[in-house]
Parts: sequence; structure tokens; C-alpha cells
Amino acid sequence: MQSKSPAKYYRVGIDIGGTKIKTILWNGKKILKSLETPTPQNKKRLENELKNIFKKLKPKNGADFSIGIAAAGVVKNTTLVFAPNIPKIKNFDFRKVFPENVSLAVDNDARAFLKAEIAPGSAKKTKRVFGLTVGTGVGRAFAKNGVVQKIKKFEEPEIWEKEYQKIRNKNILANFLGANVSKLAKKYESEIIVVGGGLGRQKNFFNKFASFLRINGIKGEIRRSKLGKYAAAIGASLLSKRINS
Repeated sequence: MQSKSPAKYYRVGIDIGGTKIKTILWNGKKILKSLETPTPQNKKRLENELKNIFKKLKPKNGADFSIGIAAAGVVKNTTLVFAPNIPKIKNFDFRKVFPENVSLAVDNDARAFLKAEIAPGSAKKTKRVFGLTVGTGVGRAFAKNGVVQKIKKFEEPEIWEKEYQKIRNKNILANFLGANVSKLAKKYESEIIVVGGGLGRQKNFFNKFASFLRINGIKGEIRRSKLGKYAAAIGASLLSKRINS
């Protein structure tokens, strides 16, 4: 008797930043659909927006799928406890938004970003990788031997982040970040620094930032995100597991 072929399985990855929500439908190899929407600034609007996103990107014809969410802030299980750049959204439980029979996982956005960046590439073989997302805020993550570490203090903003957000001159900003990020990277003896986020992906800014990291003593590889603006959403999709696997 011929066995049934396994049902198709898809992953929905949602990256919730301070200004935008980026969502993808991913089949494990490529992005099939994507969506970008402004980030709502209160709990009710965020709930409604997520339900709307779910309707638009949910796989059709009863296909098996799971949801992974990356959020900038403090995360506990499926709850976003606090988001520094969305201050009105506290103790938001994503589990209450989606159907109970859908597999769901939630993590900090910088950890999800780094998880995606080291999953397919050579950085996975490197012992110590520091991930950085430069956008509305500055996300930090660290991986050792191919595993992203859960460093809870990285979920909170650095003491210098408010000053970072006030700087408008990009050359000054690159210098400021180079001085502060180099201290973190050295502390974790990072062999590679991977830079993403809306600002971090910009080639001109990245080049300035990398040069200031060098000036501040960083000797390892410094590279831009290979996965582009959906890196954290891809990483989010990798968090979730198939219920019937």
C-alpha cells in the first residue's frame, strides 16, 4: 500500500519593530508572500492588525503551518512584556490573538535576526557571532557554536540608546555606535559581527560604521545582513515548530 505524501508545511514569520511590521509566508526555501504595515501604537490596534495579517497570509486549502513572531523588547513565553519603542504595548499575549490549534513561538527580534543569519551561512561554523540591528532602536544578540544565546539584558535598551535616537548626522551616529558597539563585541570575543536593521543595511552607513568599529579595535569580520529586510521575519518563522511533525 502506497503511503500518503506529507502535507505541505508553511511558516508565517512576523517581525514587529518600532515603526513597521514585516510579515512573510515561507516554505523553508523562499519567501512566497510578504507584507509590510505600520506598527500600531496600542494593544487593541495591534491585535486587529495581526488578525488582518493572519487572514491575508494564512496558507490556503488547509495546508499545515505555524507562526513565529519576533518583537523588539522583553519577551516571556508568548507575551511581549514591554517594548521600549512602543511604550503603550505592555504584557501583550500573542497566544490570545491566533487560533489555539496553530503552533506559535515568540522571541526577541535581534535573536530572531541572528538565528536567520547564521542558519544557512558560513557564520554557523564560527564559534562566536555578534548580531546587531540598527533601526528605530539598536538590537543586540550573540551566538556561540551556532546557537543563539538567551541574554536577557539584550532585550532591554542600552543606556545610550536614547542618545542614539537623538543623533541625526549619520557620520556622527556611525562614530557613536562604533564606540559603543565595539565594547559589547569585545566583551563577547566576537569573531563575526553581522549588521542589519533599516539603517544598518544602508551601504553608505554600514561602511562608515564598520570603519569606526575598526578604529575602536574590532579585528574580526564585519558584514551586512545577507537576508535583507526580512531577516528577522525569516528568523521568527524558524522559531515555530510543526505540531504534527
